[in-house]
Amino acid sequence: MAPERETKYVIRNSAAGILRQWLENRCWSDPEFSAGIVHSIYYDTRDWRFLREKINSDYLKTKIRIRWYVDIDSREPGEASFLEAKFKVGHCRKKVRIPTDYSGRELSRINLDHQRLLELPALLRPEGVVVAGRLAPVFEICYKRRRFVEPITQARLCLDYDIQAPRVNRQVLSRSNPFALQNAVFEMKGPLDELPQVLHQLTGLGCQKESFSKYYVCYKKINRIMF
Repeated sequence: MAPERETKYVIRNSAAGILRQWLENRCWSDPEFSAGIVHSIYYDTRDWRFLREKINSDYLKTKIRIRWYVDIDSREPGEASFLEAKFKVGHCRKKVRIPTDYSGRELSRINLDHQRLLELPALLRPEGVVVAGRLAPVFEICYKRRRFVEPITQARLCLDYDIQAPRVNRQVLSRSNPFALQNAVFEMKGPLDELPQVLHQLTGLGCQKESFSKYYVCYKKINRIMF
């Protein structure tokens, strides 16, 4: 897959409804996946290598996760799930994505310390993804997602809101701290690194361009680390 840019803008979660309506009035709904609830179980090494890459603002950042989707209306998990390795090199990203044999329903019920989850990252090796050190699932993140296409530039847009971390692996993290983030995230994916002219009004709605990692912010919330 060719590299693409991923530019993020942060907004208050309480304003996500207004932003969603603004986008619905000006953009096309994504024809493939317009709305849903995204669930991801994130993996890391025992010494939190992937987390440290983010904290240290390393030029190369890695994320490995298993992801499935839930219908936003019926709240029923889908049958498909995908193992993903995401690499960010500077402002560009590459992603390897392969289907798994696990349904969303199975993944929503499995304990995060289950041996079957420990074995899943090995499926990425035939795709050239090899990580030194043992990987373990650490916690789950879920959020609602709306996806759009800007008609003039064809930029792909998505709004993620109601972000939370409902489960942790108790073999890795000793506490679980139920919460919902106060921020939502608006993302633009494609060749552009600045909002096209037609979308500049988004800054007036409170969107601020900044780096934002759901994984890092949820880790801090779980561990009650002050921002």
